Amino acid sequence: MITLFDIPSTVGTWSPNVWRTRYTLDYKKIPYKVEWVEYPDLPTTLSSHGIGPGGRKPDGSSYYSVPSILDIDDATGETKKALSDSIEIAKYLDEAYPDTPKVLPQDTTDLEGVVAFAGGFIMTWLPAFMIICRAMLPKLHPTSREFFRKVRAKDAQRFYPGYETLEDIPFSNDDKEAAWKRFKESWIKNLAAHENLAQGKWFLGEGRVGFADFVIGGVLLWFKTMFGEDSEEWKDVAQWEGGKWAIFVEGLKDYQKA
Repeated sequence: MITLFDIPSTVGTWSPNVWRTRYTLDYKKIPYKVEWVEYPDLPTTLSSHGIGPGGRKPDGSSYYSVPSILDIDDATGETKKALSDSIEIAKYLDEAYPDTPKVLPQDTTDLEGVVAFAGGFIMTWLPAFMIICRAMLPKLHPTSREFFRKVRAKDAQRFYPGYETLEDIPFSNDDKEAAWKRFKESWIKNLAAHENLAQGKWFLGEGRVGFADFVIGGVLLWFKTMFGEDSEEWKDVAQWEGGKWAIFVEGLKDYQKA
């Protein structure tokens, strides 16, 4: 049985990166269970299962992240795999569960394109960083909230130097409006650069749903969950390009079992 590690909130699962793996598991119809871990507990919990750091911070120190999975052999109790990072998890699941549909393309060029797309997708929604982070803060549990408010303020130092918490950063309604406009322009422009997406198809084409689509869907669900389905923000996204992105995420609903 696979255990998927996720960060809880008052609105359930939310992380766009974890959604990539949830989509993958549900698309493949692989059974799994969820273990909820608060942000500050990630290093202890994940390392106790043999899951290594997800990467390194600018200061060189390591950090632990989700999604992470632990795949245990039900018959022997032995660990088959313990790893983090959504793309690496997808690669493992495609290989370890060959009778399930692939989420990554077999063609090398297509695979490189999907990996590059997933790795750089943050730039598409980055203009909305302050907006979504502020929306998230009250929905996290207290221990994660304290962690998040400080760490994300550090992440924003390039643009907002000298502030210790998200709440300290000055961000007016005018700032929000301008940031949201940049976000919309970035989203439409960057995704229109991919021919299949521009034509209303999946990333790799008609009938070829896969990991890159889960990357997009994860961010859309993140916004929908954190702002709320009836919020002005989500209603705005849902009507962009004639409702294209609401239709897109609806097309993935069979793999949204959380």
